[in-house]
Amino acid sequence: MIIVILWLIQDLLTVFTGGGMQVPGLFMLGIVCGLLLDDGNGDGNLWAIWAAFTGGILWDLRWVGIPGFFTLGYVTVVLIVVQVWGIIPPQGRISGTSLIVFILLECSQLIPPLLPVLILGGSAGWSYFLTQQVWSLPAILVTMYIYLRTMRDRKV
Repeated sequence: MIIVILWLIQDLLTVFTGGGMQVPGLFMLGIVCGLLLDDGNGDGNLWAIWAAFTGGILWDLRWVGIPGFFTLGYVTVVLIVVQVWGIIPPQGRISGTSLIVFILLECSQLIPPLLPVLILGGSAGWSYFLTQQVWSLPAILVTMYIYLRTMRDRKV
């Protein structure tokens, strides 16, 4: 349910900016944070792939108009997070993972908006991409804080 709310907030922020600015990918931050906080052994990650696919298709139809650009980026990010996080043993996920968590969260903000720029090209796309990266840094730091606080509370 939180993922749906994050998608709607991201959509509303895009509406309020007139679609002229790439807002941070709150939807993907929610999915990646959910994957990182998942206590399962990796069998329950199918929800993230379907959520990323559905959210990407809806985003493409709503804003891009060509289905597949953000969908590909969203699903790619989920697969990268699942693979990288699966390599780390459960004992290593609790301590010393701040840099890895930051990189995975940054991946969620870097890959989806970069794919349309690389595929379609154009200098205007780069300015949107760089603006989105500047605005996504505070969202990444807040998500990282939420992750680290949750992990600290679970460690009890």
